[in-house]
Amino acid sequence: MPPSIAAFTRTSWFPFSDKPVIRSLWYMPRLCDPFFLFPEESPDGKWHLFGHTWVGIEHFISENGISWEPRKMIELRGHSPSIFRQDGMWYLLYEKHDVTLTPLKKRLRGKRADKNKSSRFEMRSSSDLIIFSEPKVILDSKDVPFAQDGLKNPRISRPQLFKDREGYRLYFGASHVVLEDTKQKATRHFALAMSSCLEGPYALANEGGSLLSPDPDDPYRNMACGSIKVVQTADGYVGFECAMHWDKKRAKTTSSLLQIESTDGLLWKPSFRSVILPTPVRGWASRYVVSCDLHYKTEEGCWYCYFSANTYSGFPLVRESIGLLLGKDPSLRKVFL
Repeated sequence: MPPSIAAFTRTSWFPFSDKPVIRSLWYMPRLCDPFFLFPEESPDGKWHLFGHTWVGIEHFISENGISWEPRKMIELRGHSPSIFRQDGMWYLLYEKHDVTLTPLKKRLRGKRADKNKSSRFEMRSSSDLIIFSEPKVILDSKDVPFAQDGLKNPRISRPQLFKDREGYRLYFGASHVVLEDTKQKATRHFALAMSSCLEGPYALANEGGSLLSPDPDDPYRNMACGSIKVVQTADGYVGFECAMHWDKKRAKTTSSLLQIESTDGLLWKPSFRSVILPTPVRGWASRYVVSCDLHYKTEEGCWYCYFSANTYSGFPLVRESIGLLLGKDPSLRKVFL
């Protein structure tokens, strides 16, 4: 039985360690957008985690959820992976965009090289998380009017798929904002598309508009929505939002991991709880908390939340790694005297 929205509000969150569990390496300096599976959710009884670097989607495996080993790269130029499981199959969803190659003559003249075209969501299926089918396009950014807000080419990002009595829900981000002081890209809008069939076609909900957008009067979302991870509950949905905002005291943009909630998945409101994770003042996550993924481990009575965050590694170079938060209902903790 999924937890209720109220159960999330009671959950107490604390970091597993002050160090990342998967540290970025020289060949993958920015490891972003984690999505993971518990051993009981995977075909081989191991922990699996997917994320993307500047090269593409990387696949990691673990025996304990703490020590991770890279397995292989799954999709060149793939971004923001997520997994949907149904009828003994695992479906990998991700953002994919092609590039326009600048001719050699223009490169020699100092012209900017590769530029991203519009993006799309692709889906590939697997029965073992090793061999994946050929990709199928399930949503194109050209079909999302607000995906081009502020951009030359439309972009959609961070797909998440759910099934309910009405069919399939595809939550995603659209367009992005480039924060002026750091040049960090952050998702501008949060949106929903729905379909009666897993492979689509998907049509925009909410009368073709976004569900959430930047709000200058919102203390946490006045710059961008950022990444929003959605969790289904017994009475609705809960979102974990890495919102981007301007910090007046520090005179810079920053991020905060917040809880938002909705009874119908369309109208979202802030939770009454405090910020789950503000951007630390120092350390490996001191620039921005960028994205997260979380699941409940029943036998431990504990939520696992893997999150990506970044810091400067010698300005202007940025390193992004993956850390771990653990969440428990305080009433379930055992106290030993």
